[in-house]
Amino acid sequence: MKKGIVLVANLKSQWYAENLIYSIRKSGCSLPIRLIHFGGEAVNSKYILKEVEFLTIDDFPEEAKDFINNLRTVLTDCPMGFLYRFLAWFSDWDEFIYTDNDIVALMDWERLFDYSANHDLVHADEEYTTQGIYNYDDPQKIEEIFGMGSLSTAITAGHLLVKKNDKMIGDMNAAVAWFHQHPSIPKKHDQSLLHIAALLGNWKVLNLCKSPHNWLSSWSGDYKNSLDLIQAIQGVQKRPTDSFNGWYNTLSVESKNSYNLATGIAKPHISHLHYSGRGALGAEPIDELMFSSHTDNKRMRDYFKIEMADLLLISSFKKHIKRIKRHLNR
Repeated sequence: MKKGIVLVANLKSQWYAENLIYSIRKSGCSLPIRLIHFGGEAVNSKYILKEVEFLTIDDFPEEAKDFINNLRTVLTDCPMGFLYRFLAWFSDWDEFIYTDNDIVALMDWERLFDYSANHDLVHADEEYTTQGIYNYDDPQKIEEIFGMGSLSTAITAGHLLVKKNDKMIGDMNAAVAWFHQHPSIPKKHDQSLLHIAALLGNWKVLNLCKSPHNWLSSWSGDYKNSLDLIQAIQGVQKRPTDSFNGWYNTLSVESKNSYNLATGIAKPHISHLHYSGRGALGAEPIDELMFSSHTDNKRMRDYFKIEMADLLLISSFKKHIKRIKRHLNR
């Protein structure tokens, strides 16, 4: 079966993508990588262009372009380039890993395909513990429509393995129609649509962070620094994160007992670290992994720039401008 890794990037996100690819290769993964142009100025890194097959939306069939345009009718909170991740479903690969750029690989991702035999989609994150607050304006309606526990099948769209089948595109188009029918329920971004498609199509989804695998959280915000991460990996037991504890405390006594019985002690695993929702990187100790591909001098220069931007309130100003633009574009 043909398989590989897909990412979407441009010049603005180039240093993220460069570090991502560096971490993938340093983890021992030799899978082919395809980089789809996000839009705007294209990447020009010699390292990236040596490692990837560079594609644009024009390299995909008209059917794929029509599909993206259909997604755009409801996913209005996403820049158009965000939607290009869905072009991977129209490639000649049978299976693929899609990854955001603000990610550091912590293992050979080819090993993830060992889990795809009986599943349509494999991921490793604790999005389910948030109970839909980042995907839906009215999360409770999801459980009313799709049944109890449906919010616990949430997917982080930033890193996932897909084993393609003929009905997935149809399920995602059905999710678009569902968004049109229920405009007040979902947030208008790709992650919520992917979840609805999985629910409508009854996809076989495996979350490696849930029992019985119990992999460690892949969100960088759950670790204070690299030492914290290393100690978590070396531990003999899954360490609950704040979001996990919040989710666990909502369970009934019976559900807690069932979960505890199903959760065994195993050697911790972690596939990657995702820096989503973090804004500007560099101010926190755990951020150092995002600078792994840099030389010593470049890393220190970048830290200096980041610190100066914080001291002069430039970072705060940029954050407010971004929020205003996002609000105006709704």
